[in-house]
Parts: sequence; C-alpha cells; structure tokens
Amino acid sequence: MKKFFLFLFILITSKGFSQELKDTIYFKNGSKLVGEIKKIKLGVMTFDPDDANDVTVQLRKLKSFAAVSTVFRIETTDDHVHFGQLVPYTLDQFVRLVGSDTAVLHIENITELYPYKKSFAERFSGSVGLGFSYTRSSDFGQFNFNGKLKYVSRNDEISLSTSGIYTITDTSYSRDREDITLLYNHYFSHTWFAITFLSYQRNLELGLQRRIQEGLGLGNKFITTKQVYSFAGAGLVLNQETNTENVSTGTLAELFGQLQFNFFRFTKPEIDFAMTQTFYYSLSQNGRFRNDGQTTLDWEIIEDLKLNLTYYNNYDSRPPIENSRKFDFGIVFGLNYSF
Repeated sequence: MKKFFLFLFILITSKGFSQELKDTIYFKNGSKLVGEIKKIKLGVMTFDPDDANDVTVQLRKLKSFAAVSTVFRIETTDDHVHFGQLVPYTLDQFVRLVGSDTAVLHIENITELYPYKKSFAERFSGSVGLGFSYTRSSDFGQFNFNGKLKYVSRNDEISLSTSGIYTITDTSYSRDREDITLLYNHYFSHTWFAITFLSYQRNLELGLQRRIQEGLGLGNKFITTKQVYSFAGAGLVLNQETNTENVSTGTLAELFGQLQFNFFRFTKPEIDFAMTQTFYYSLSQNGRFRNDGQTTLDWEIIEDLKLNLTYYNNYDSRPPIENSRKFDFGIVFGLNYSF
C-alpha cells in the first residue's frame, strides 16, 4: 500500500511539472523567472529566461528552484552524485529529487548541475583557442593554438586535449612544442576513478623530438567545494622517446603522480584558474626525474569567449640530448571559444 501511494505521488508530481517542461527559479524577494537552467557550477546558476539573455545568479539569493526540463546530473559538497529532476521542498533553500522522499538537498550544497543529455552527440563539449606567445627558446613572435573536446556519461569521462607552439619567420618554420593527450576516466565511486591515457609530446628546447606515453593509474577527488575543485592521481607510465638526433630509447617505465587544482568565480567577470603539475620518477634510468606543469587563467569577456593566459613548465634531470637545457617554460596568451 505504501508503494502504491509513493507511485501515485510520483506520477502526479511528474505530470504536473511535465505540462510546461520549463525550469523555474524563485528568488527570496518573491519574484521568479521561467526558462531553462543551463548549469550550476560551484555556487552560481546560469539561467536562460524565456524572453531575455542568459543570467547568472548566486544560489544564496534563491529561495528555491525547479529543474524539470530534462534529466540533470547533480553533484553535492558531500561527494554524492544524483541523476534526475529537482522540485521545491517545503523548507526554503531546499529542493527534492523527484520520486525520492529521502534525497532532499540544500541548494547551496549543490556544487555542479547540468543537463544529462541522452543523445550521444549532446554529451560533447569543448573549446578552441588561438594566440601568440613568448618563450625562452626563441626571441621571435610565435603562433600557438589549443583545443579540448570532452565526452561525459554516467560513469565515464573521455577527453582529448591538444596544444602547439610554432615559430614562423621569413625563412623558417619550426614545430617548437606539441602536446596531444587522450584521457579516459572511469568512476567506480563518487570520488575514486581509474585513469588511462595515451599522449604525444614534442619539446625541442629539451632535445625531445617525440615522446609517446601510455599510462594507467588511480585518482581521487579530495576537494569539492563551491569554488574549489581538486584531485590527485598516481600510477605507472611507459614511454618511447626519440631525441632531436633521431636516437630512440626503447620503452622506459616511470612512476607518475599528478595534482590538479581548480578555482572558479562565476560572478561577473567570470574567472577560471587551473593548475596541473605532474611528476615522473624513472624506473628504467637511475636518477632521472621529470616534471610537466601548466597554469591557466581564463577571463570571460563575452559569453563563451574568454581571454586566456597560460604558463607552462617542463623539467628533465636527464634530457634526451645531453647538452640540452633541463628546464623550459613559456607564457602563452590568446582567445578561447567554448562550445
């Protein structure tokens, strides 16, 4: 009998909110907006009203909201992940998962919410950027690009990232630095995930013509707050290197450890800060230690268009060419478009 009433309640609730299939946000001052929730990211909601441009609203200013236009993926500060729709609860600043009497969420504890698209193509997102840079390896102006493509499903993340720096003069063309990484993460709990990646690297400053990496490891999201997201990972990587004198090393084994830190501010102006540092200790070459790092600052100037400033660093205690530099760094400036 209890199950029957629960089923009846779910049916009535779902029917009531599916008539318009519109999301609604309710402000503490009594006003409301009807339209579509685009996302919630660490304390700020992006909302598309029916007859206006997108607006951003801090969750602390909302009394409640209804997210019923589609199925949403919801992450909370206590590292739980839910899939479903949300409706206002009897208490202010709380929402309830449709069909659940127990999943009641304080809206300020929602760190991330976005539509969970059933279509394969709709699960992709990405960005592309172009610009110019100054690096230690050259006094010339240099062209740079970067691109990211990401696919997200219930328990899996697949991402492809690429970047390059090229020197072009009247008489020469040089591929100074290139990075391509294909990454697959599989989540088997709210915070723990398996890491698999395949990457290609080129760095003429360190005497590296080509490095192919295959890695496997384990990661953990150890910080998820309204403005900070951070994870750490470790595992084993195999390398095949060729130096600029076209000498190959064969397969080299390394242990790796990675730390990533992200800070977000979604009030105007919107700012994203991300820092990633990866450390490698060689199991095949005695005393070899490497470090690859990148620090990025994105500043949104208009919707989906951002100014981008990136600092990268690379260190190799035993570079592929004996007389090559052990340390390389660069500053890259450009424009990024997100899609």
